[in-house]
Amino acid sequence: MRPDAPCLLVASPALLDPNFLHAVVLLVEFDDEGALGLVLNRPLPLALEQVCEEGGMAYRGSSEATAWRGGPVDPQRGILLVQGGLPEDEDTVLDLTHFVSHRKDLLEALLGDPQGRYRLFLGYAGWGAGQLDQELALGAWTPRPIVSEWLMHPDPSGLWQVALGSGAGG
Repeated sequence: MRPDAPCLLVASPALLDPNFLHAVVLLVEFDDEGALGLVLNRPLPLALEQVCEEGGMAYRGSSEATAWRGGPVDPQRGILLVQGGLPEDEDTVLDLTHFVSHRKDLLEALLGDPQGRYRLFLGYAGWGAGQLDQELALGAWTPRPIVSEWLMHPDPSGLWQVALGSGAGG
């Protein structure tokens, strides 16, 4: 049975593809034409400040903030995961406090807001028509409802273990 997006996908321990090894994916879109998601637990060794500098955008946030690797597809494309604020019609609402956006105007506004709660993902996980359905049927992924605390988990390296243990055998 196909899960409804948005939801989470937890990689099976048997999924050895290096792009998705121990991954927790936020599945944003899923229909007959394919699927789009963001790998939630892959911070890049790349300062957000540097990404902004290279993109010609002003940045006023923490010097410790990093960009995140959303997946192997189109790594030049930025996608935002935002906590708080008001989503627009074209954004994907995840729960009462989080949404996903592709809007550059929102990115520029958040980059100038030192209090903004967001993550900038570079690239995304993409599946063609029927591909994710097939992977789900093979048991490569376990769908899970969205858990707000996991979306911006403070320990990305431990998120997969937390997600795997939260419903193992279920």
